[in-house]
Amino acid sequence: MTTVKKTHWLRITLIVLIACGIIGMIWAVIQFNTESGDVSASVSIQFSFNGAAEGKAPNGYPFDVSGITSDEVLSEALISAGLQDTYTADQIRQSLTVTGVYPEKILEQMITYVSLLDKNADIQAPVSDYYATEYRIVLRNLFDKGISQSALTDLLSRIMESYRAYFARVYSTNPIEGYSVEMLEPYDYIQQLDLLGETVKQQQRYAEEMSEQASGFSLNGTSFGDIAVRYQGLDNDIDRVKSEITSNVVSKDRERLLKSYEFGIRSKNEELEGLNLKLKQVEEQVDTYEKEGAIYISENGTLQKLGGNTNNTYDKLVTKRKEIVENIAEVKAVIAQYRTRLDEMTKETTAAEETAAAEEENTETATATVDQPTEEVYAQRKTAADQSIQTLLGKAEVAANDFGVLMKEYYAQEINNSTVSVSNIRYYAPSIISSAFVIKLLRTAGPLCAVGFMVCMVLLIISRRREEKQAAA
Repeated sequence: MTTVKKTHWLRITLIVLIACGIIGMIWAVIQFNTESGDVSASVSIQFSFNGAAEGKAPNGYPFDVSGITSDEVLSEALISAGLQDTYTADQIRQSLTVTGVYPEKILEQMITYVSLLDKNADIQAPVSDYYATEYRIVLRNLFDKGISQSALTDLLSRIMESYRAYFARVYSTNPIEGYSVEMLEPYDYIQQLDLLGETVKQQQRYAEEMSEQASGFSLNGTSFGDIAVRYQGLDNDIDRVKSEITSNVVSKDRERLLKSYEFGIRSKNEELEGLNLKLKQVEEQVDTYEKEGAIYISENGTLQKLGGNTNNTYDKLVTKRKEIVENIAEVKAVIAQYRTRLDEMTKETTAAEETAAAEEENTETATATVDQPTEEVYAQRKTAADQSIQTLLGKAEVAANDFGVLMKEYYAQEINNSTVSVSNIRYYAPSIISSAFVIKLLRTAGPLCAVGFMVCMVLLIISRRREEKQAAA
């Protein structure tokens, strides 16, 4: 009889444990699907072109991956996937995360800090100059819980394709543009040359920068250094034509040009006064500097702190003074140029007035000044000026085209599938055969089975005590 009862309790305990396990499993499935319902697709992008480790794009300027979440990239991806009428760029952006991949040692250094009590507290740790070259992009199904695996992975793939095209546009070829005849037509001759000369100087500096950055690159024997030399020669040609026009006092509208020079001189003189005042303030601080404590200088009406490190602060003050002196020299050069042009125009105007007055009085002075240019000669000079400027524009256009071709080939070498590489897309979805579900099942069904077993044991003990009492009676 006792053996039968023991077997009876064993069967009850097993049934209870099985029931608890089944209930726990059902509950675990429900919770797992609820809590782990986010489906995601992930991909990595790695930059390996020259300068990527320093955070610089092939064009020499800093770059980042914020463009992945831009409206331009996401909208292009949605259109490419045919989903522009189904989802919006903002919906996708909220479901997209971009994370830099950093080595573990770098992360440890990045979270360290310099004590505020340290006298060199202004110095930053060298690790702040570290730039990630690999990023992980994750697209979750927050915008549509029912999206299929193929649709989610295809959308992420098109986002990456769109971003790579975006990266090539933004961080590669800078537009090499110049002036056309139509664009320069409203300006006077000398002003046209000033505008063209400034553009040529900018392109020359850009070519020189590219020559330093890509010193070993060339196309059909032409390098960026060769382009810079061509721009230098073109700049010399512009100066020559400018000198001819200035000496001949050729102008479309003399009165307008005179007023523009007068206004330019007044404006530059006011700028010069401000620079001289700023230079005086900085020189006083340099002369009285004791190499300790913090220094404040006036900058655009506000006080700018230079820091408390003695040598560093002094160097900044000296550098600031040098910058101001250079600015003063540039402004004085412009003023001198305006005055020279103004004097040339004033001299010819005065001579013409004297000649006209002498002709009216029929004196010998008229014979002495009769060499003033006639209207026909002046028209010829204007025609020559037009032709010279058109020739310069043609040379500038040829140089810009050659520069653009060279830039395009260089960036094609620097930005391609190997230097901006994208890994295969990985898809993640919650599964009951995953380790995550096993852990969830143990945490849910385990305690429930334990409670069921404890209840069975308590009932078994109570039953045994009753049997003992009945046997004693």
